[in-house]
Amino acid sequence: MNEERFKTLFEQYLNDSILSDELLELQEAIQDERYEALLDDLLKNAFKESAFADVNEEARQTVFSAIKSRISHQEDAGQKNKGNKRLIPYRWLSGVAALVFVALGTGWFFVRNHHSRQKENTYAHIIKPGVNKATLTLANGKKIVLTDDLHGQLASEAGVKISKTKQGEIIYTVAADGGSDERSLQYNTLTTKKSEQFQVILPDGSHVWLDAVSSLKYPLTFKGNERKVELTGQGYFEVSHNATMPFIVKTTKTEVQVLGTHFNISAYDDDQIDKTTLLEGSVRVRSNGVTALLMPGDQAISDKRGHLTVTKIDVDQEIAWKNGLFDFRRAGIEEIMIKASRWYDINVKYEGKIPDTKLIGKVSRNVDISGLLEILQFEGIKLRVEGKNVIVTN
Repeated sequence: MNEERFKTLFEQYLNDSILSDELLELQEAIQDERYEALLDDLLKNAFKESAFADVNEEARQTVFSAIKSRISHQEDAGQKNKGNKRLIPYRWLSGVAALVFVALGTGWFFVRNHHSRQKENTYAHIIKPGVNKATLTLANGKKIVLTDDLHGQLASEAGVKISKTKQGEIIYTVAADGGSDERSLQYNTLTTKKSEQFQVILPDGSHVWLDAVSSLKYPLTFKGNERKVELTGQGYFEVSHNATMPFIVKTTKTEVQVLGTHFNISAYDDDQIDKTTLLEGSVRVRSNGVTALLMPGDQAISDKRGHLTVTKIDVDQEIAWKNGLFDFRRAGIEEIMIKASRWYDINVKYEGKIPDTKLIGKVSRNVDISGLLEILQFEGIKLRVEGKNVIVTN
């Protein structure tokens, strides 16, 4: 076998397109020391994907060993499916997104190559990922459903033009003449449901991204000594600097005050905590009379009793949703399924004891839910799909 043949077989293995006799051929080559360096190079190439950027060398080596072992000990496909393609137990995610997934305690890693073909969905009901969509409620009560297809001027209120760009942003253009008092007393609310996300450029130029099941209430224009908005759910903020007019985000548990900075707030009503994560600048977080000043890399957590704590974290994990990823770090099944339910608009039910499996991994939010569920099943999580209901069982 030459190196080109080895590369072809390895690519077919990643793509779930390898035949039983080809798998045997690859297994034999894996045992040959002449191909050891080539295999390492091929695996390293898989880690050039952006989703693998923060995987350390120790983890890479563990992945290499796991894949080598998995190929070497792969069950002979020819015994059961002679001459046919088979889905090997590696359970590659459908879709085109790169992925690393680690199940703690088992040592198995999932590595997805972006060239892989999309395999047939194994679920009767294909549950698609979320889309750019939201509902804008104007001050007069009128509701406008925003989608990617809708762009141009949406409305005009109190001298403020509201428009949507082809890039999917709502923009407020404030008239230069009069009406400022009236505008500051009129509010718009941007709301996303399950399986929706959207973004808005506020009248002061601040940029806000809204995750699924979230809402942002804000005035048509900011007037006075502060810029105050109200948030439920999750939002990422890039606030325009204004030293004379602090920007304030109010949630049910906290109040975050900034001058100009980048930060993320997660404040879902059904979560036990609010999380404020700072990427750039500085913010002041206030909860139940307690105040904390955050520096980049800090996260403030406010619980339902009003306790406020600050820790250093990996900020990339907190804004992974904005960048199109689920990023799990020792996540339990309940945490994973809560996020999945918001993004895929599913109902999650549990029968019996909830599994205590902890998982680490990155999954693209652009793939059908089948990919995520297949990984969970491979890790021993029993579940079934009935329409838009996902039932986790013992």
